[in-house]
Amino acid sequence: MKFSQQVVAWYHQHGRKELPWQKNTGVDKPYHVWLSEIMLQQTQVVKVVEYFERFIKALPTLEDLANADEQQVLALWSGLGYYNRARNLHKTAKLCQQNYQGQLPNNLQQLIDLPGIGRSTAAAIMSLAYDQAEPIMDGNVKRVFSRHFLVAGEPNKSSTLKQLWQLAEKHRALQEPAAYTQGLMDLGATVCTKYQPKCNQCPLVLSCEAKIKDVIEHYPEKKKKVKQTEVDLYALLSVDADRVGLVQRDEKSIWPHLWFLPLFKDEKSLTKNHMDARPYFSLTHKLTHRILQIHVFTLSQPIKSSTVEMITRSKLINRPHPKALIHILNQHDNH
Repeated sequence: MKFSQQVVAWYHQHGRKELPWQKNTGVDKPYHVWLSEIMLQQTQVVKVVEYFERFIKALPTLEDLANADEQQVLALWSGLGYYNRARNLHKTAKLCQQNYQGQLPNNLQQLIDLPGIGRSTAAAIMSLAYDQAEPIMDGNVKRVFSRHFLVAGEPNKSSTLKQLWQLAEKHRALQEPAAYTQGLMDLGATVCTKYQPKCNQCPLVLSCEAKIKDVIEHYPEKKKKVKQTEVDLYALLSVDADRVGLVQRDEKSIWPHLWFLPLFKDEKSLTKNHMDARPYFSLTHKLTHRILQIHVFTLSQPIKSSTVEMITRSKLINRPHPKALIHILNQHDNH
């Protein structure tokens, strides 16, 4: 039995079929597949399910997304991080409305040309939504291919990635491409896992070169750690009953267009502008390339400033904000 046939057979018996974006079989299926694929970048399935359902409830169709305000889109995304994903979703929805009658195009290159859709995401849409035989290459698939075919090199290195794509092209499934694509992703997510893979449950175990040579822990080659720089931020927390003082971040700052506490470059500039501010607590918040040391100062009286808006805590769901804000408010509640 061919590689692809084994994956398809395994999927029919063991694959995931109850994820919320798999349940839509109508005209909005491509929209659901696309949204889920973008959300699943850098994010675990269990977290995506919650966000996906909330997003679809608010914006059930691609047309709804295109017509939405960017602030609403970002608010629905709050907490998922990598906010350019949400901005590109919004841009692409508008372009689809303008150029493709409000639908995602059923064409690989046209999909790739849209903001935020790379080759693998486009191929996932083509196979999962349109049942076309296009190979994908997400993190789970890279792991399965690296181990099964003993592909040396860090998976995102251009030479390694080229080899992985060649294998994906070679082993594409002309029969049941949607089942094959989902099966590959499920195999990597649930069986051929990063740590402690369940080789005894894998349909490819007898032909897996890494298993045969007992070198699974060495494949795929581990990524070099991203160098993170430490950044100190000085934040002013002003709370009045259930309201908190926030400002909308500008385009060129950290967390552009999101709502956060007023920030200052150092303690001196903060206390110069707010003489009654006093140190409250500090916390660490990690981003991909930066480790933020956020030093929170508080006021004895609610802030009075034309640039700061006092927002009720229950209304925060309507204002896009970084996860760091929730951590600060939670720590304030427990202080």
